[in-house]
Amino acid sequence: MGKQRKDSIDQFVEGAVLLFPTLEPEVEAAVDRIGKITKYLDRLTERTVGIFGINTGEFRLLLLMHRQARGTRMSAGALADRLNLSSSAMTNRLDRLEERGLIVRERDPDDRRSVLVSITPRGEDVVGQAVEQQAKKESDFLGALKPEEQRRLNTFLRSLILEIEDRGELASLHGSGPDQSDE
Repeated sequence: MGKQRKDSIDQFVEGAVLLFPTLEPEVEAAVDRIGKITKYLDRLTERTVGIFGINTGEFRLLLLMHRQARGTRMSAGALADRLNLSSSAMTNRLDRLEERGLIVRERDPDDRRSVLVSITPRGEDVVGQAVEQQAKKESDFLGALKPEEQRRLNTFLRSLILEIEDRGELASLHGSGPDQSDE
């Protein structure tokens, strides 16, 4: 078996270990690779959803609403909680989506202080197209691995996710975390 190719992380970690000899090279390399892949996938998503005139945060909101039963309305407060957003960040996001005709807001008939939000057919269409395009790009990306390698990668990553979920250190909503980018 030939020598394995080195990537940019290998060179970075080799230099870091010289400066900080107590670092564990395999740990640092794995963490740095996860970070680099995360940045790549985030940029990929930004480019994909940008085609539809929305940003990643707006896409996450539309996706959350799309996952609800058709015709379901959610309060702006519940959406903010689910996406870990402040009320002002949620309002900004909803304003932009409403301007584009992707969501509608209505006063809650049971509580006039509350606003109910629903996704429009146009919003459903945007989400569907964006998910389809993003899934193809993700499949192409992971196509660099054989199916068995993809399964092993998923097993390893699941173990890490379970570890941080068990510690209560991961937001409960898939793909979310503190996201105050609209404030």
